[in-house]
Amino acid sequence: MTQAALLLAALLAAPAPPATHAVPPAATARAPTLVVRARGLDERALADALRPRSGGADVVLLRDVASVDPDHTFVDVELQAGELAVTVILRDGRVFVRRGPRGGPRDAARLCASMLAAIADDALAPLPERAASPALAATPAEQVPEDMSSETGEPPAEPTAEPLAAPPAPDPPQPVPPPLAPAPKDMSSPPLADDLVEPPPGAPASPVLADRRPILGLGLAGGPLFGLGPDPGVRGGGGEVRVDLRGSRRWLVTAGVRAAGHTAVGMGPESREERFGLARVRVSLGAGTWLTRGRFELRATANLSVEPWFVTRAGRRVEFGESTDPAPLLGGHIRIAPTYAVTRRLDLGAFAEVAASATPTGNAVRVRFGEPRIFTLGGVEVSVGVELRVRAWPKPTKQR
Repeated sequence: MTQAALLLAALLAAPAPPATHAVPPAATARAPTLVVRARGLDERALADALRPRSGGADVVLLRDVASVDPDHTFVDVELQAGELAVTVILRDGRVFVRRGPRGGPRDAARLCASMLAAIADDALAPLPERAASPALAATPAEQVPEDMSSETGEPPAEPTAEPLAAPPAPDPPQPVPPPLAPAPKDMSSPPLADDLVEPPPGAPASPVLADRRPILGLGLAGGPLFGLGPDPGVRGGGGEVRVDLRGSRRWLVTAGVRAAGHTAVGMGPESREERFGLARVRVSLGAGTWLTRGRFELRATANLSVEPWFVTRAGRRVEFGESTDPAPLLGGHIRIAPTYAVTRRLDLGAFAEVAASATPTGNAVRVRFGEPRIFTLGGVEVSVGVELRVRAWPKPTKQR
């Protein structure tokens, strides 16, 4: 009994063995270092906002890195036109990209924290490409001599093998392109804006081609006819039908037929009144130019003409004697016609023309009944009136 009591007292007095299971595994695991680079944002403010959201990891800026642990996570934050772009590169080379709405350092820190949590939960898929962290290239080159100095007594083969195996990053001085792996998604939009600048020179080709088609128009004109010499005065009036072909390069071709008439009363030998009529038919062909200002259009043409004529008495055609030359008038005229586009196919305006014509002998025509003169035609004449023009072809295109 005494021995059993002593043994029990010894067991109670002995210290309890250390409980290894009391320390949680999470406390023993060290959180990776976050190396941060920011473009378009305040890097210091971003690092300060990211530290309380990093889960205990050390947050350092890439520009402050002197010697970085290979077991680190690189975080690149870029503020673009209308959004935040975050790129995360893990130590094994996997690249993750996420975008969010535009904001300040706090918004960027929240986006980074949610992205790191999604990566830890395997809720975010990496890009197919792999890249090395730029922080490895930022490590100073003086690290190699320090490793060699620790083994000065050893052969140089062993120290050189360790530095070559340690940095997995490529040797070029600026291995910055790896973080730009997600950039093609963003770079696709600026070229679209640039491409939109080049097509417009070719874009107006369709409306220009429509305007370059010649326009065929049919015109109706009419008005009084006045003589300036010889024998000034009213010489009747008439109407004209014209066909115009207007090109896009300011050229114009025109053809027309005018029918004019005049009546007069003469005294016969028996002092009896006789009614006479004069009929003139002019055929002309000419060319000219045109000018438009909005809905207004001005056409100017120079024309050559041939004008047969005849006289009637009491409704019957008069047969002239040998002393009268019934040859047609030869000449030309200048015509100006300003019009206004009432509709897309109808123009309304006025015209004025000055004509000069004569018989092949070079004289104007005077028609007499006995001694009195009843008609004069030829010489210098002026005609004014109204004009109505219709675009017959092509059909105007509808504007959308």
